[in-house]
Amino acid sequence: MNNFKTFFTLILIIVSVTCAWAQKTTIIGTIENNKFTKVDLQLLYKDDGVSFGKTTINANGSFKLSANVSKTELYKLIFDEGEHIMLCLSPNQNIELTLDAKNLSSIINVKGSPSMEFCKNTTEMIAYTRVLFDSINNALQGDKDVQFYNEFQSQFKPYLDANTDAYCLQMAKSVDSLQVYVNSKIIKDKVDPKAIDAFIYTSSNLLKEIATNYTKYSNYLQSMNLFYDFKNNRNKKFESFYASSIDKYLDIIEKRNDKMNAEFSALMAPLEACLVFRDSLQMNDLMSKKKDKELLAAKIIEIAKMCTGAKETAGILSNYAQAAEGYGAYTLQEAQRNVSTLVNKYQTLFNSENEKLNKSVMNYLTANKDDLAVIFFLDYFPKEQNAEFHKEIIKALYEKYPEHPIVAERYKVETAPATSTSIGALAPDLAFENPEGKIMKLSDLRGKVVLIDFWASWCRPCRMENPNVVKIYHKYHDKGFEIYSVSLDRDKASWIKAIETDGLIWSNHVSDLGFWQSKGAQIYGVNSIPATFLIGKDGRIIAKNLRGGALENALKGLFD
Repeated sequence: MNNFKTFFTLILIIVSVTCAWAQKTTIIGTIENNKFTKVDLQLLYKDDGVSFGKTTINANGSFKLSANVSKTELYKLIFDEGEHIMLCLSPNQNIELTLDAKNLSSIINVKGSPSMEFCKNTTEMIAYTRVLFDSINNALQGDKDVQFYNEFQSQFKPYLDANTDAYCLQMAKSVDSLQVYVNSKIIKDKVDPKAIDAFIYTSSNLLKEIATNYTKYSNYLQSMNLFYDFKNNRNKKFESFYASSIDKYLDIIEKRNDKMNAEFSALMAPLEACLVFRDSLQMNDLMSKKKDKELLAAKIIEIAKMCTGAKETAGILSNYAQAAEGYGAYTLQEAQRNVSTLVNKYQTLFNSENEKLNKSVMNYLTANKDDLAVIFFLDYFPKEQNAEFHKEIIKALYEKYPEHPIVAERYKVETAPATSTSIGALAPDLAFENPEGKIMKLSDLRGKVVLIDFWASWCRPCRMENPNVVKIYHKYHDKGFEIYSVSLDRDKASWIKAIETDGLIWSNHVSDLGFWQSKGAQIYGVNSIPATFLIGKDGRIIAKNLRGGALENALKGLFD
């Protein structure tokens, strides 16, 4: 009897264990805008190709995948050409999952998995940052005040450029040249008969130059009146702006034009008549007659007598030009300052709302800190600014998943002593292989400002930041800025593809393909990515974890 009980007990144990290992997690999926034909479930943090379940995808985007899931674990659902989505799965789950092939990072719908429902909610909360940005940006673009100042700048800049001198100084200098030349060639209002031909030739050219400049000036006045009217065509809401800036500019321009008219308008009729007379002499072959030449010379001399004070006028016009340039530049700057003030208002609003949103996400992560899926989102919040938050999450995960390799590694980092990468310290050297197998040393960049950028192809926050890094590289590279990118990838092909896809054109890309065991990350105490260290020309650490505008401002202070 006892033997029978023992045998029966063993059978129950064997059956129980067998059933436990045989438990399946099923994923019933639907892919909108489907372009995929197959799907494979593998561990997220290993690239050994071991499959935990695979199947084909129907033409309508539906599939059913049965997975061998023995414990709660992090996976990646891999589609054609390596595109994937991260999953946190537990044994014996029946999950309904709806995805969009155009954006696999966004989960449309999920049932049957608390962890994946948590992932969906968190992803949507984080994605709202983009919605918030677009909303505030649309409000900025639709702001009537911003539109006014931007439109004003676009109209005033060409007006300012066209007003520069506007042929006024050329006109005054030509008139002065005529007076100086004529006075140098006459004695008692007469021209030496032997030099009269040269006198007529030279002075006629000066008359033509004066007439040409005045015609250009007249055309300028007509064009300005047709296309620009900043004196009468005004938005009454901005009278204080007009009064403090452009009115002073317009006053200078008006005084300049009044001076032009007062000095030169009366000159033009006799000048043009003189040129007509000269042309008629040439056309009728009368320029050889002494009497006609003397009459033409006399007309030129009379015109020259009207040109007194042209040199002084040129000086006055030059002063007007300088004053107008100053007031014009101030007007543009004032318009730009007003735009900047308004933009800063919207930026402050975004920062405030984004801070609230980040706080909400962090609270949500904290409330679910014992869910293994929280590891997907922890690095959205840089450890440098959120050390206690990281410590709390990792501690909670370690209590529940002490054997999980990622959790154990992160816990080890969290409890390790501080690294020697404080600001002001000499940056530890790094030397690892690039994709071609060549050793690239950080110390070889000494003498340049260097950004050490720890990232990975699988790190979504890193990939989102890459466009900013590329933009800043283009802006400052020629001034002596370099980037030394250290990848925490494990798969070389994914690393290389991400470099190409994101346009990371600099040559200093290295990785030991060690994932979270990356020696470079260990040297710099990096336990979340993206992580950056800004290194000065002397090789010392200037700042840490600068991104976007903060990084650009730091480089601006170093280079501009």
